[in-house]
Amino acid sequence: MDSWQNPNEDSRGVDISQIRSQLRMSVEERVSHMVVVANTFRKIRESVQIVDRPIVR
Repeated sequence: MDSWQNPNEDSRGVDISQIRSQLRMSVEERVSHMVVVANTFRKIRESVQIVDRPIVR
């Protein structure tokens, strides 16, 4: 590990603590968590598309 590398990340930059916390979840909890994450990303993408649309006059 390089001295500047975040100790919570592996060499690819993946947050190891997030992986560990998800592995402690049951399958049902993990699926529920991923649904929340997916819906959040969907809402972000929808709001960006609204902002990026040209103004029609």
